[in-house]
Amino acid sequence: MYLWGYLYGLKALVRTKLFCVYSSVADSSAALSMARPILEFSIPSFRTVFITLLFVLASWIQHRCHVYLAGLKKYTLPEHSFFKVVVCPHYTSECLIYLAIAIAAAPPGQLFNKTVLAGLGFVASNLAVTADSTIKWYREKFGAEKVEGRWRILPYIY
Repeated sequence: MYLWGYLYGLKALVRTKLFCVYSSVADSSAALSMARPILEFSIPSFRTVFITLLFVLASWIQHRCHVYLAGLKKYTLPEHSFFKVVVCPHYTSECLIYLAIAIAAAPPGQLFNKTVLAGLGFVASNLAVTADSTIKWYREKFGAEKVEGRWRILPYIY
């Protein structure tokens, strides 16, 4: 069953990549007709700096969570600082990474790339279901009081 889930997720990522490439080519056909250099360097905008910082911070948090989880004794409740607020902070980070990519890949004049945003919706819904299963398992294994006050995936929302 896990193999099929992995293959389905892999297929979804490949399709998302193909749609992003197709939509960016279709959206940029008018831009390609303009005579301007392929690479144009300028001072990064506030948006670019913000997106870059969001992407790097979310990637770093996700990496730290995975390193911590890899070092845990099997069937142990995570107590790292990120895990004290959210049951699955690595899932939160994954969603933030997709959000940063959706903003960075947005066509001119739009806030988000709709294809990547749809991918974010798919990933977030799958991770939310898994986070719900995780908190239920923690409650059964360690007791409800051990995970009380922890959010599943999004602080103050879910």
